[in-house]
Amino acid sequence: MKKNLLQAIFFDEYNHWDRFVEKYGRRIRPVVKKEVKKFRNCRDIRKGYRLFVCECCHDVKTVPLSCKGKFCPSCSIGESQKWAEVTSNDLFRVVHRHVIFTIDEGLRDIFLLEEYRKELLKGLMDEAAQIILNFYKKSGLQPGIIATLHTFGSKLEFNPHVHMVVTMGGVTKKDSGKATTIYLIRC
Repeated sequence: MKKNLLQAIFFDEYNHWDRFVEKYGRRIRPVVKKEVKKFRNCRDIRKGYRLFVCECCHDVKTVPLSCKGKFCPSCSIGESQKWAEVTSNDLFRVVHRHVIFTIDEGLRDIFLLEEYRKELLKGLMDEAAQIILNFYKKSGLQPGIIATLHTFGSKLEFNPHVHMVVTMGGVTKKDSGKATTIYLIRC
């Protein structure tokens, strides 16, 4: 089985992942362990495959099954590209800005508490959106917002934060009750 580069780093002869789990296992969320396990077995023919046979020449091709995991760079990139394409078709042709809301490093451990995690992460998303909505409300505008929650940083450390794509303007209702679009910057 040929491994991709990230698999090779995680699961080489030094057992980086297994050693990491031994040391920090109690702090690793079950969903992370599950995703890494799927990723570890991605395209491993011993874990499953599809067999294709040509009706003309009877040539046989064996294709190992993919994991379709969020952590796997091979599987997740396709889903990310599809999402980006669909989303970009729905965006207004106006200037958008990338905005990030994060949690102070000193407070992040609170988000690791299993019994509060979902509620706190939902609260982070809701509050980030509310800040943008309140900012535009002062101008009487309803902005366009696309938001995603990330729970890790670029070095894979726990760092809950919200990425947003926000329109530089929004929709307002004038006295006529009809929606009018006002943008601060046009494309």
